Amino acid sequence: GLYPFYVQNTQKTPSFSGNHVTFGAMGDSVYEYMLKIWLQGGKKENMYREMWDKSIQGLHDELLLFSNPNGLTYIAEKYKGKLDHKMDHLACFMGGALALGAYTDPQGLESERAQRDLKSAKALAYTCYQMYARSKTGIAPEYVRFGNDNDYNVGHAHYYILRPETVETLFILNVLTGDPIYREWGWEIFQSIEKYCKTKIAYGHLTDVDQQELEPENRMESFFLAETMKYLYLLQDPDTDIDILNKHVFNTEAHPLRILKGSRR
Repeated sequence: GLYPFYVQNTQKTPSFSGNHVTFGAMGDSVYEYMLKIWLQGGKKENMYREMWDKSIQGLHDELLLFSNPNGLTYIAEKYKGKLDHKMDHLACFMGGALALGAYTDPQGLESERAQRDLKSAKALAYTCYQMYARSKTGIAPEYVRFGNDNDYNVGHAHYYILRPETVETLFILNVLTGDPIYREWGWEIFQSIEKYCKTKIAYGHLTDVDQQELEPENRMESFFLAETMKYLYLLQDPDTDIDILNKHVFNTEAHPLRILKGSRR
């Protein structure tokens, strides 16, 4: 159920190529859309749900690991058959995706599979929050590497480009579980962004999340407004009309799409 992120289309039949498996950069959306195509189609195209469940089983069997000494849950990558204990900020979307998958599991939320996935979702959300909370600015780096005696180190990825995946997960978990801790974590992240990334006219990247004296760069990704700020706003809005269980599916760029209730197989 796990896929390398390249597809080769030079032969009669397209096939996967390469040997890098990741839930981070270049591999993330394929897994996300397995679940969300099934949801948006009114849960009628079961092939996509089955693909999702098979991939999530593979995730738990091969890539979901725990750090030393504090047991933080993280998603490793696999390259040439060997584990690479690197987790991208991008992979933090999986906390929300796993929770959404658990709450819509055909076996029911109380099933062993759904409870496993919800537990993993909450654990990944905590890890991604720690990636923010442990930095000197309260902002997470682009990726971390697990494996030392202090859970993880930042390595060469000190920068932050206003990514949304952690607050996406916090929004989904807050909506589904009602636990106010996710709103609190999101508020902390928002305050750090306001303090360290805000410029006179917009927001900018940080080149090093552990350097409090640095000014933000004069560059802002479009996804910051489309995703990061949108999820932060929705996280603090208990009266939103957005209904992620019955009416709406967010695509990977945070655009809410209507669930197609009248869809046919």
